[in-house]
Amino acid sequence: MALFSSPPNLSLNESLHAIFLHYSSPWKSDMGLLSGPENSGEEEQAMDGPGFARMCRESPGLSKLIGRAEVDLIFNSKRPTHIRRLDYEHFLVAVLELAIRIFPDVDPTVAFSNFLARFVFSLFDQPPAPANVNVIDHIYSELLIRG
Repeated sequence: MALFSSPPNLSLNESLHAIFLHYSSPWKSDMGLLSGPENSGEEEQAMDGPGFARMCRESPGLSKLIGRAEVDLIFNSKRPTHIRRLDYEHFLVAVLELAIRIFPDVDPTVAFSNFLARFVFSLFDQPPAPANVNVIDHIYSELLIRG
């Protein structure tokens, strides 16, 4: 299976945020998704269930490893109570949960790194990383630095 790195002009976080934005839509925050009175009424990007499912469906090979019902369960378990969408922070938690389900026998950070390299970064219009580049170690290192 091919491995993909984040696009060369984006950091790991910027790459994940770009994926989030691509599968999200603007949403008025009057339902309390954003915290604090200063954010009331502002629009932010939020991902709904169909957007999350579409991201999973469009990730090459992922649908062979996890079914639509399980994707829906993960989405619903990670969204805030009484909110029908994921903000960016909850999106990251949902992607981590997907990674743990696909790679249950490894450390969560290693699972997340593998999941990003095999499925998420394949969504960018770019070729796979060269065979001599250790993409997973690079992603893992960047996660540890941010951690």
